[in-house]
Amino acid sequence: MLSKFSINQRMIVLVALAGSIAGLIAIALWTQQPDMQVLFTNLNPEDAAGIVDKLKETKVPYETTGGGNTILVPSAQVHELRLQLATQGLPHGGGVGFEIFDRSSIGMSDFVQKLNYRRALQGELARTIAQMPEIERARVHLATPERRLFSSDENRARASVVVSLRNGQALAKTQVNGIVHLVSSSVEGLQVKDVTVVDGHGRLLSSAAGSDDAAGLTGSQLEYQRTVEKDIETRIQSMLERIVGVNKAVVRVSSILDFRKVETTEEKYDPNSQVVRSEQRGQEKASGVNGVTSGGVPGVQSNVPEGTGQEPAQTSSSANQNKNETVNYEISRTVSRVVESTGSIKQLSVAVLVDGIYEAATLSEGGKTASDATKKYVARSEEDMKRIEEIVKKAMGYSLERQDQVQVTNVPFDIVTEEPPAQGIEAAAESSSSLAPYIRYGVGGGLFLLILFMVVRPLMTMLGTVGSSTESATPPLPASVSQVEASLAGKPRSQIVDMARGNPDNTALVVKQWLKTS
Repeated sequence: MLSKFSINQRMIVLVALAGSIAGLIAIALWTQQPDMQVLFTNLNPEDAAGIVDKLKETKVPYETTGGGNTILVPSAQVHELRLQLATQGLPHGGGVGFEIFDRSSIGMSDFVQKLNYRRALQGELARTIAQMPEIERARVHLATPERRLFSSDENRARASVVVSLRNGQALAKTQVNGIVHLVSSSVEGLQVKDVTVVDGHGRLLSSAAGSDDAAGLTGSQLEYQRTVEKDIETRIQSMLERIVGVNKAVVRVSSILDFRKVETTEEKYDPNSQVVRSEQRGQEKASGVNGVTSGGVPGVQSNVPEGTGQEPAQTSSSANQNKNETVNYEISRTVSRVVESTGSIKQLSVAVLVDGIYEAATLSEGGKTASDATKKYVARSEEDMKRIEEIVKKAMGYSLERQDQVQVTNVPFDIVTEEPPAQGIEAAAESSSSLAPYIRYGVGGGLFLLILFMVVRPLMTMLGTVGSSTESATPPLPASVSQVEASLAGKPRSQIVDMARGNPDNTALVVKQWLKTS
């Protein structure tokens, strides 16, 4: 069939066939290429070089992007390669960690051991800090003085942290506080005030973190205050939505909390309540009678016999009684020690916006109902607003002693159809990566069908059309020279030449047949 075409037609056919075959081969190779995913990103040159060397040793295909700091590998081997490289300590994260002690020598001095321990601690702290999503790289410098015999001669340990933030990211005060406490808790003898944190542009970040106590609330206190306000908002919002409908109420809560640490010791005396504490009683009693005695006062007279002119002794009587009583009373006393809890609520302020009621407006002509966009807004009655206000007070724990404030306002809301929440970056990336092979196969199949229907099929149709037209256009060849002369008789020479030029293939066939028959 190709012999019936001209040279130009043959070239077109061959080029079309070669292009189709090449396209099919390219589509097949492209669909068989592995799906590449990120193995590691934001690598420093040392870690990137080490990982590339390991991939070359294991003959794993890889690609590098982002100036060499991002490495791509086949998606089926991502997790396995991460585990393998982790066992070898890659990536290091821009510093040396405790793996430095895996290769210790026997002759290492005590000074080198201390120096390696400091390097390892700095590297581990830098790796831990760099795991924060806002931080791209981190470096830690520790100044740990040697121990002295007397504590008064010792110098305090100090630390400096340099963080390089990602584009458009910033660290909050609570995050800076977290870095400061992390470093101070990891180094022996290091205090919070001796840790300095700066960013990649040299701006001091730790000063704002250390001045929270003097300027106002600390980060933990602010977080607790937001938690209390959010909890009250949720309670009020959930109750109101059951009454007015979903997305028909907006609640905002502002609180004043007391974070003072108060300890009170109170001692009370009750004079009307007396209790006997101690009692002491004493009693003394003496009595006696004296008659005539044979004697007297000791001496000569007492020894003289009776009847010698001595006077008899006198008779006397005596009685003594003494009574003592002592009673001690104790006045009733009460001693109480009260420690007030911190974070108690001093005052609450609640603002609530409530949407009204929308009634379908009726058009004047025809009595047809209007669409949602032309619904009529109707404000809520005073009774409904008072009822909603009472519900808000019950939900928030309203107190007159604290002088709490509640404001409930009825305003029209805009009717806006909420869009479904977008998926996170990680979920979107994961879903796109899981669908990538199917997308590739679909695109390859589409290109194959496109080449089949747009190139191969028209080409085959053209070949069939040209072949049939050639066969029908070719006249039957003369059997002998006399017949050829008879067919050409009476025609001018110029016409015969034009016929030969216009159909060279058929002319060649006629000449060949003519030569054979002659």
